[in-house]
Amino acid sequence: MRVVAPFELSAYASRGAVGLLVPGDGQTVTRAGALASLERGKVQHALLGGVPTGRVLFVPSSEAGSRVTIYVSLPPAGTTPNDRRYPIAVVGCGLHGLLTSSNTRVTGLISIADVAPAVVHLRAGGCRSSPLASQASSDAAAKLSELDHRIHRVAKARGWAAVALLFVVGLVALVNGRAGVIACVAAVAGSLVLSALGIENFWALILGVVGFAVVLSLIVPWPRSAITPLVSAFFLALLLVFLFDTELNSVAVLGARPDGGGRFYGLTNQLETLLLAPALAAVSAATLPWSALVAALVLVTVGWSHAGADGGGIVVYLVAFTVLALRKSDAPLTARRVVLAAAAVVVLTFAIVGADAALGGSSHVTHAVGGGPGTLFGDLGHRLHLSYLTVTSTAGKIAEFAVSITALVVIAVFLRDGPTVDAMLVAVAVSFLVNDSPVDVAFLGAIGCWALVRWEAVDSRAMRRPAAAMVPFLLVMLAAGCGSKGTVQPLPETVIGTVAAPSPAAAGKALFASQGCNGCHTFTAAGATGTIGPDLDKLPLYAKRAHQPLQAFVKESIVDPNAYIEKGYPKNVMPQTFKSLPADQINALVAFLTQPSSG
Repeated sequence: MRVVAPFELSAYASRGAVGLLVPGDGQTVTRAGALASLERGKVQHALLGGVPTGRVLFVPSSEAGSRVTIYVSLPPAGTTPNDRRYPIAVVGCGLHGLLTSSNTRVTGLISIADVAPAVVHLRAGGCRSSPLASQASSDAAAKLSELDHRIHRVAKARGWAAVALLFVVGLVALVNGRAGVIACVAAVAGSLVLSALGIENFWALILGVVGFAVVLSLIVPWPRSAITPLVSAFFLALLLVFLFDTELNSVAVLGARPDGGGRFYGLTNQLETLLLAPALAAVSAATLPWSALVAALVLVTVGWSHAGADGGGIVVYLVAFTVLALRKSDAPLTARRVVLAAAAVVVLTFAIVGADAALGGSSHVTHAVGGGPGTLFGDLGHRLHLSYLTVTSTAGKIAEFAVSITALVVIAVFLRDGPTVDAMLVAVAVSFLVNDSPVDVAFLGAIGCWALVRWEAVDSRAMRRPAAAMVPFLLVMLAAGCGSKGTVQPLPETVIGTVAAPSPAAAGKALFASQGCNGCHTFTAAGATGTIGPDLDKLPLYAKRAHQPLQAFVKESIVDPNAYIEKGYPKNVMPQTFKSLPADQINALVAFLTQPSSG
């Protein structure tokens, strides 16, 4: 093993296998840190010092080996940005073409942590058991130059693509409550399509992701019944990508982040958070046993490490689905049920992680659990420390995190009105503990919560506080550095003339529209054709079945919608918050719904 000056890959391509070496983990790298990683076969994040400690597996030599020689180039002295990949070549062992690694799964891309284990295997005579292998290539140097260029171009567009995605999801959710959750999966699907087409132009990537999100979420009129099959099909496709062509996701603008050495393939914490909202919507909209099957598919895609997924995602998604099940249950939410649910999450997590490890899977979760309680709590402490350092690394990160947390608090206090939003909020809180990307989790979690707030609103009512509803959305945009000026609407100083007060029925008609009733119910007098809830043209029939006077029945159905459930419709779909409306508004709704023309 020799550390040499930077060299042309073409000089070794004809004699062995060549690749691009990622020298560290984090935004910066030092030569001392890269050398320590090279000797020990592990990396340490730049925020934690960037210089790993522990047992030295080998010391680089100044001479070529007699059987196999690995040539490696390292970063220059001092601290440099970790956005450059360095040449590596292996001569011998029958390797030719492009170097491959089971730890990166991107042909030609090698982590510096791969080198020491390869040396250990090669010294023991194990060419075939080495983590480094090769893939035939007619022009390896040219392909690596193309890969290097593509990774660099995609990395430049990644941050702006995330900002554009936040705007798109926030705005389409505002325009169409159902569109926000669809936009999340549409954007990721668009990112994969762009990657498959080999597109790397800055504006093409950003506008392509935005275009996919807008067209597939707003232009296509998806009914509520399509949410579950649509999201399920997406997760199945994503699982197949992870299994058979994970490189497609690795070089996608919304995919993994191989440029910084932290995540070469599979599901990142960012994608995990972004896709949680549509996953919750899909499971919530499904009926048993389909909801359980959808949840199982999502958990396999998110947590199966053989597919390159994220071990921490198992915990996050299990918590989310458990909270969703508790909130949708008819049984009261007691402390005992909460404790039992938490225990079930722990048991299921260990069972899934154990099964994953038994099948040959490997992730930070399988390693932590396999090492016993000490290793598990040590890993948790390490991630919390790294999260703290990430948030406090710059003033911008502090501001971004604070604003995103504020948005989450605003949603939790003022806009939380359904089981999926509750599940998302709890899962985001858990993600702060088991993952180490708190800033990204915070702002993507906020935008996911906003999408679910609007999704819940479609299935219940229009938002009564549109100004307050926009607060978290605008705050998240500001956190991404894209705030905009507000508008000011002058108030009249003088009242000229008077307007007669509307009749109760007329006021009720306006309330029927403003509260979103027309999105769920059919009612001829309001021109409403919704099919989520019962047909309100049949209210006299429903009142007769409930053995109540019409007006009393309608009023009770508004303030306590679960008191009488028409056959064929589930409980807990219509929110129970209408009882907080002023008495005159409730009476106006009753008057409109029971007027003679409506019967």
